[in-house]
Amino acid sequence: MFSIPHGVICACLLPHVMEVNVKALQRIGTLEFLSRYDEVARLLTGKPDAGATHGIDWIHDLCNALDVAPLFEFGITEAHFPEMIAGAKRASSMKGNPVELTDEELMEILRKAV
Repeated sequence: MFSIPHGVICACLLPHVMEVNVKALQRIGTLEFLSRYDEVARLLTGKPDAGATHGIDWIHDLCNALDVAPLFEFGITEAHFPEMIAGAKRASSMKGNPVELTDEELMEILRKAV
């Protein structure tokens, strides 16, 4: 839909996807996947007691340090969100997500990334 490098999109969305995924997993009580987010946080931070939120903060800090541009800098506005959400729900990458996200949760990700 947009002429944006794939890696830039991934970097822009990743911390927000992680945050929304963790909240969704807590909502449905999927401890197996929540523990994976904790494990990732420990690997990223090097702290044995790190939890998912520490990993999310670490990714946010990395994106800030790398000056990852928000989506609005590429011309993306909320008017594009419905089409983007529809496309995301059909994307093969969503099949690997640990939880099925609602349209509202996908909207939250996009709002945070803009």
